[in-house]
Amino acid sequence: MRYLHELDQSTWFIPATSLFLYAVACALPCLEYETFAGEREIWFGYSILLQGWMAILVGQVAWLANPVWLLAMLFFVFRRWSLAITASLGGLLLAGSALLLFRQNVVLNIEGGIIPQQRPLIGVAVWLLSQVVLFSGAVLMRHRQRVAGPR
Repeated sequence: MRYLHELDQSTWFIPATSLFLYAVACALPCLEYETFAGEREIWFGYSILLQGWMAILVGQVAWLANPVWLLAMLFFVFRRWSLAITASLGGLLLAGSALLLFRQNVVLNIEGGIIPQQRPLIGVAVWLLSQVVLFSGAVLMRHRQRVAGPR
């Protein structure tokens, strides 16, 4: 039990904050686009999380940031700072590639359905922020460990 009191609060606060932001991003609108019929449609984060993996089939890799983020969370919780930094940086780069999607047409289905005009909404920013928090936290924790020296 004594060990639990010795745990640094930021060891849990940082991943908890990242997880909270990630969950909030899933509940927020992330993508707005205009259909060919001129109707406006909005996709929320949870639907992109559930269906976004299919974008990999057409070369859009931003969704892969999700499993990489989860891996980085595990490394962080187990205090593997260098691995957490590497994984979270990879996740952040993959997540950042989502911004490129807003400059190109996105395939909706294999029959040629394409989203012609799209724009990111607040959920994308919150999702990216969850990635930044985890990466920054891993860098901070590794720095703190180096300053404190070996135990």
